[in-house]
Amino acid sequence: MNRKLKEVIIGRPGVDGKVSLVHVLSRRNLKDADPLLLMDAFKSDDPGEYSAGFPMHPHRGIETISYVYSGSMVHKDSLGNEDAVSDGGVQWMTAGSGIFHEEMIPAVPHLLGVQIWLNLASKDKMAQPSYHNISDIREIPFDGGFVRLLAGQYENSKGFQSKYQAVTYLDVHIYPGSKFEMDLEEDRTLMLFALIGEAYVEDQLIPNFSAGLGEDKGDKVVIENRSDQEVSILLFTSKKIQEPVAWPTGPIVMNTQEEIDLAYQEIEDGTFLKDHIDMNA
Repeated sequence: MNRKLKEVIIGRPGVDGKVSLVHVLSRRNLKDADPLLLMDAFKSDDPGEYSAGFPMHPHRGIETISYVYSGSMVHKDSLGNEDAVSDGGVQWMTAGSGIFHEEMIPAVPHLLGVQIWLNLASKDKMAQPSYHNISDIREIPFDGGFVRLLAGQYENSKGFQSKYQAVTYLDVHIYPGSKFEMDLEEDRTLMLFALIGEAYVEDQLIPNFSAGLGEDKGDKVVIENRSDQEVSILLFTSKKIQEPVAWPTGPIVMNTQEEIDLAYQEIEDGTFLKDHIDMNA
């Protein structure tokens, strides 16, 4: 049975700091998008809308995944990493027990990309922070387009593997008048985002810069391009965590308000960064 969409979420223009974004997933989607917490998309030909970037700030309890389809993003963090990805690269950061990082965005003719926040299960919230530059991304053809394997597995190909949450993250390019089909396990969630163009799932339209959340039932997804232009659809699938989420505001996501309060107290008193914590000790 093919998956249908239980909700189509229209992206809404907004601002984070001094950066113009399109907000797609947020707190209001926590239950249906689990384990995804947030999705912000960015598209601009005006450096004035994004050149301020995101100066140094903390995170705990999540992973951040930035896909820079066009343009560049420069990362720097409290682990000592300084790195940049551009034109199709992915930055995957595990905040875990706590990290400070910045993401600066150099001026380019055209900026296009997406950042998502992936929740960590309670047993992994205080995991050791890490950073990965995913630049060796395979392109796998299918009849009607090709797939860029950003993370996880597609057919017999394996990409970057998340240590804490088994996910598959694809950039699916579908040629005009063609379709993409993929088998899904029944216990996997499904999120689609129309990065370039628009697409249909079981006659339900996902407009450009909008997301579709799949129903829980179904063992296959079929994505159709009914336009006369090639489209790019991001596909994200995982298993639900199904745990309480404490995320009143800001960059810290935990399971309880007490854990949130502790994190901000540690930021204030200078004990936020940890060498390593074994949650099973």
